[in-house]
Amino acid sequence: MEKDLREKLGIKPGSKVCLLRPDEDTISRLAGREVDLIVNGLEENCDAILYWIDRSKGIGEKMAFLQSKIKPDGRIWLIMPKKDVARKRNLAIDWDEVQKEVLKTKLVDNKVVAINEEEYGAQFVVRKKYR
Repeated sequence: MEKDLREKLGIKPGSKVCLLRPDEDTISRLAGREVDLIVNGLEENCDAILYWIDRSKGIGEKMAFLQSKIKPDGRIWLIMPKKDVARKRNLAIDWDEVQKEVLKTKLVDNKVVAINEEEYGAQFVVRKKYR
């Protein structure tokens, strides 16, 4: 049996999770899963932030800001459409550019999961030397 979305994303019960620009499907898949959901808002000391992006430009600066909102051992999931879906939606998202920009911060990517048929998430965590 496939893990539920909370488990796939490594979100533990009792976690504070901020969703930025989420779709209704993801909200419903995480609601009632023993997590404190903050939809379209940020709080301090989040265990996880899920951020739906629609372009690569400026992502490094945004991720550096989001890092300030997570716990030292927290995670940021960048949720983005798969390449063919991004092209159909006319979105300017390039994974190589995203990764290059985010790696200039104190964050590093360490996991990728399918969110649904059209989107995937890349997990970024604070590098150990900065925790």
